[in-house]
Amino acid sequence: MLKDMILKELIESGDEAVSGQFVAEKYGVSRNAVWKAVNSLKAEGYVISSATNKGYRLVSDNNILSEQAIRACLKGDCRDMPVYVYDSIDSTNNEAKRLLADSSESGHMLIAAEEQQKGRGRYGKSFYSPKGSGVYMSVVFKLSEIIREPKNFTTKAAVAVIRAVKNITGTKLSVKGINDIYYNGKKTGGILTEAVSDLETGRIEHVIAGIGINLVTDSFPEEIKNRAISLNEPALSKNKLIAQIVNEIMPLYGVGDDESYMSEYEGYLM
Repeated sequence: MLKDMILKELIESGDEAVSGQFVAEKYGVSRNAVWKAVNSLKAEGYVISSATNKGYRLVSDNNILSEQAIRACLKGDCRDMPVYVYDSIDSTNNEAKRLLADSSESGHMLIAAEEQQKGRGRYGKSFYSPKGSGVYMSVVFKLSEIIREPKNFTTKAAVAVIRAVKNITGTKLSVKGINDIYYNGKKTGGILTEAVSDLETGRIEHVIAGIGINLVTDSFPEEIKNRAISLNEPALSKNKLIAQIVNEIMPLYGVGDDESYMSEYEGYLM
């Protein structure tokens, strides 16, 4: 869609204004079409300034989740992976499996959502995923070799999350029970790793790492309110954090059973 392409231009231009004429010529549309697309972005919550003879500039994205904003922060080969963003979904892990069942998708992928209606944890437990207050994502990794220790994918995901949060905010997190991410003695995030295998060969072909992090959640259900906590980072860009987690996790996943990262992981254990 034109508005998505314009959003990409605005994000990549940073503080520099983007000429409406430039966009019109680049995508072969009229200036009026550009104006309508910009107004559509404004209606979605993006704050865009405009000035005669200068063009448009993205002032704020109001922390709206978008493929364009995530992709702009991805590095190296990660920039080429498919990125799917949803306003609301049952579970990002469920969507990952649906996409893998579609023959058009069979490689690395990223799925992210503003809200999960049926966020899942281990042993059938739910993961509270209210709209706009956290990061809910799944990274799909296509395996190129037989993995002897599938559980390593969970520990690698934990290291990636902790690295990403520390890199962006300076906040130090810890791990409990492999899957749970803790902050100040309470759970602030969780990881659900699932494998997709070939029924004929029994070989694991894809690993799905589902990650949920409470960023600004200010109230929790009664049964978990004394055990859960938010990072309380209202200014933290969800797009940037999601991209940084992917940037950290993909190199770790790409080294197979290499456990050289384990000493770092053990240092994060509660």
